[in-house]
Amino acid sequence: MPSSRPSVIDGLDVNEVKDGLIVYEETSDRVHYLNGTASIVFSLCDGQHSIDEIASVLATAYDLDAPPDATVEECLAALEKEGLLK
Repeated sequence: MPSSRPSVIDGLDVNEVKDGLIVYEETSDRVHYLNGTASIVFSLCDGQHSIDEIASVLATAYDLDAPPDATVEECLAALEKEGLLK
């Protein structure tokens, strides 16, 4: 699990597309497609937002009754596994 205030690695080429983000990782020559939810989580991984704050933003964005803590944790774990988080 990433730190309590996750942040993305340096040197990524991030481009917005209609339904998410395309993230190019030059060092490994890999391209990652992030859907809308993953894009919000990824964008908030700036070292300033806590995991709880990220879940709260998603709850507001999708008009949820409660923050999607499990979804955020799964997303962060996937981003970390792909090597996109510090």
